[in-house]
Amino acid sequence: MAKKGISSTDLSWRILEEFSDPQSRNSRISLAVVPDDEHGWRVIVANRVRRFLTSIDEQRLADIQRRLRMVYALRP
Repeated sequence: MAKKGISSTDLSWRILEEFSDPQSRNSRISLAVVPDDEHGWRVIVANRVRRFLTSIDEQRLADIQRRLRMVYALRP
């Protein structure tokens, strides 16, 4: 199955939509999607935000990233 091409901006929005949870303390986070040689792309979270992420939030973000990597590839 071929991966769909997507811009880093659109992918960032998709991640933010999936990550936002009314029960989470971190409803707004600053993140960026950057190219990565090993996996194709990865999510970078702003340091000031990462300090407030719980282990559950970090796991959710990792799960979202893992799942979306199977579907999307960054457009050149």
